[in-house]
Amino acid sequence: MADVFEKCDEFWARMEKIAGEMMVPLRNTFFRRFPIVNCTPTYIRDGKEFLQVSTNDYLGLAVHPEVVEAGFRIAEQYGVGTPLGARPLTGNTDLHLALEADLAKYRLTESSLVFNLGLSAMSGTIACVVGRKERIFVDAYAHSCVHDGARLCKGEASWFAHNDMTDLEEQLKACPDDVPKMIAVDGVYGMSGDLAPLDKLVELKKKYNARLFVDDAHGTGVLGENGRGTCELFGVEHEVDLHGGTFAKSFGTFGGYICGPEHVLRFVRHVSPGFMLTKALPAAIVAATIKSLELMQKLPERRIKLWENINALRDNLRAAGFNIGNPEGAVTSIFTRGVTALHAVKMLEEEHQIIVNPVMYPAVPYGTSIVRMTPSALHSTDQMQQVVDALVQVAKKIPLLEGNHAAAHRAVGQTADASSAHSTT
Repeated sequence: MADVFEKCDEFWARMEKIAGEMMVPLRNTFFRRFPIVNCTPTYIRDGKEFLQVSTNDYLGLAVHPEVVEAGFRIAEQYGVGTPLGARPLTGNTDLHLALEADLAKYRLTESSLVFNLGLSAMSGTIACVVGRKERIFVDAYAHSCVHDGARLCKGEASWFAHNDMTDLEEQLKACPDDVPKMIAVDGVYGMSGDLAPLDKLVELKKKYNARLFVDDAHGTGVLGENGRGTCELFGVEHEVDLHGGTFAKSFGTFGGYICGPEHVLRFVRHVSPGFMLTKALPAAIVAATIKSLELMQKLPERRIKLWENINALRDNLRAAGFNIGNPEGAVTSIFTRGVTALHAVKMLEEEHQIIVNPVMYPAVPYGTSIVRMTPSALHSTDQMQQVVDALVQVAKKIPLLEGNHAAAHRAVGQTADASSAHSTT
């Protein structure tokens, strides 16, 4: 008799086929135990000092004293989880409105809307904005929350091969002129670190009268002359219709947001379940985020230091023969076959006390794995060299230098199944 749980065993059977006898020890590499404070470059665990290059706290603001103090002050005065209510009910405070005003000013948009999750900001906005008899075109490598929104919307969704403007244009051209259209992409793709060609996307959106949605979670605070992200880098901030993002990366806090025209966000505010039907972001987090946004703009030296570390890491990895592709954001990945990345991450942790991230299917295509590294402004170039030296030692024991760049970047199709690729943060 059929059982809805059958898929669970089938999933682990596929994983075991890839991992073989190492399935259990490698599986335990996921959900590893970390100390609560794991955003600092080094920390002590079980009496050993570990170097971590694995969080998305790009600017080191999660542990900045002013950010911590801003959140602590509100929590001490008003409580940890308050306000206890959804935004349309009792959760709409002056702090939330102040953060939204600051974000709109920062993004150069009319308005903004703060969600308590980056996932609900992206998926909830797309799901309600793309309605019946409308169409959305999604990059195959966009974050899973963007794909979720496309699947949940009442309109028709299709996927184009990653950063393939020819494929996208063919699909746009085949869509009738009288069908409202939206294109949805990431500014920086979180697994590979490459950028969406926003200049070309703007050209296509104008040519085919479409709207453009950009999830710039990994670009905000990192790219652009003023750190406003991928849209600023390409000079198309005013051409992008909806700007999405999360506070869980460069801001160093928690939650998500959408910036764009006031009349659109007013609509989202009233119809998106991801906004309407969930508790408001805690005021302590909102206060900390207001402060981190302020510091992000006041401390450009952090962004400069971040890029000094990124460039040192990449230059040394390439010099050592590793295949890292052509990343342009803050994420640096080594592409491998099978479960080689899991082996490498396990060895780095156990033999070198270095923490990096393993990424496996379904976050990347089947048969592929990556070692994912994310330096921050708090690291040093010496620490970047320490990571490379350790990887060189690991590569002497496992085939880490036999890169699988093509597999990690191949288009994963133009159907809803494409969302199985690149689904993590």
